[in-house]
Amino acid sequence: MIRLMLGIGLAVAVGIAVTTNAVFMLFSPRAWFGLPAWFRLGSRYSEKRHGGFWGNVRIRLIGAILLAIMAWIVHITYSRGQ
Repeated sequence: MIRLMLGIGLAVAVGIAVTTNAVFMLFSPRAWFGLPAWFRLGSRYSEKRHGGFWGNVRIRLIGAILLAIMAWIVHITYSRGQ
């Protein structure tokens, strides 16, 4: 029972971290670059290398893809009970 609770808690924490990062990436890549490295989950992207127009497009696409994946996971999780 404890393992299940820890697993669910860890999954929720990771889901919140990924979703928060994805929202920052999608709506404001510049603000995402300004976040502390530990909050960006150790990303290898830097504002120096990816701060231009195409770098911002790439960051926004990654954010959109991450949000789509998280939405799909939530949908699959809650639709299985029906």
